[in-house]
Amino acid sequence: MTESVRLRSGVGATRCHRPAAHRGVTLVDVIVALVVAALTIIVVAQSFIVVQTIQRSVSGAADAHGAAAFALRTLAIQVANAGAGLAQAAEAFDGCPTTADVATALRPLALLITDSGRADRPDALVVRQSYAATAVPARFVSAASAGSDFQVEAVDGFSVGDRVIATSRDGRCVTTDVTDIAAAGPGVIDVTHAPVDVDLPATSVLLSLGRAGRASTSRYDVVSGTLRSTDIGNGDAPNPLVSNLVNVKFQYGIDSDGDGALDTWVSATGAWSPANVLVAPRATLDRIKALRIGVITRAERIDPTRIRDFHWVLFDCELANKSACPGRLEGTIPATVAGAYRYRIMETVVPLRNALWNRAS
Repeated sequence: MTESVRLRSGVGATRCHRPAAHRGVTLVDVIVALVVAALTIIVVAQSFIVVQTIQRSVSGAADAHGAAAFALRTLAIQVANAGAGLAQAAEAFDGCPTTADVATALRPLALLITDSGRADRPDALVVRQSYAATAVPARFVSAASAGSDFQVEAVDGFSVGDRVIATSRDGRCVTTDVTDIAAAGPGVIDVTHAPVDVDLPATSVLLSLGRAGRASTSRYDVVSGTLRSTDIGNGDAPNPLVSNLVNVKFQYGIDSDGDGALDTWVSATGAWSPANVLVAPRATLDRIKALRIGVITRAERIDPTRIRDFHWVLFDCELANKSACPGRLEGTIPATVAGAYRYRIMETVVPLRNALWNRAS
């Protein structure tokens, strides 16, 4: 029994003194883990940079597209309304005196382009229209001496505060503001107005342009990359409309042979310069059938991934000989040291509906 106990004690002692197996992380494991973590961080960071770059590019393109669409739509709406009310009175106002200032012109001029002289510089456009509820010229019932009221054949279409134009067949034209309206008989109203120093015969007509403070003559131009509208008829300050506009170009659509159809496109130069259009007779103004508009906009920020210059073309055509395309324009916008902007080009054609449909015979 003693030997058995001794043997068991020996076995137990032997087991108690056996060295235990140690487990842990070696230096190699630590280095491998650090390398894997570093590679993971690099991959994630690069992926984030790529995603951010794509996001900026898409956002920049969307900004440029939105600005181009808004600018083009704004201009197209105004051009579509050009000549409202004036077209119906074109024959009566054709004899009004010519002037070098479109803001004071009383002739039946619907719009006027001022060419910048260069393809890479924005043009300017002036649009004229009537905002009267009923833009129909009213005939005088009797002659009106200087300072007297106008008696015209009308039951509505004129309101207090309206700006009106009166003209005679012999070329006497005047503009004034309505101060009072009173009935003067069946179908006849008496229009009291700010005094004028012109005698008008009974063959004269009166046209309302709508509220005197509303822009019946507006100029659209681009200054420091911003499209502006200016009420030049009332001398108001410019009103900014769209920013990041690089270029805007306008061209007349002309009926060159008098058959009533649009034949070609011309810039506002030479025979169609502002000076010539302002003094042109009605027959020449009637040859303007449409307006072509082209805009170029850019993104808000530079895209550093774009390093090439931007070559643009407006008013292109399918002819193999591009120099034969009527009114075709092109240019190049150089990239900057930090990169280049993203650009969008849009263009449209707007028929002069009022001149075509509402023209006096």
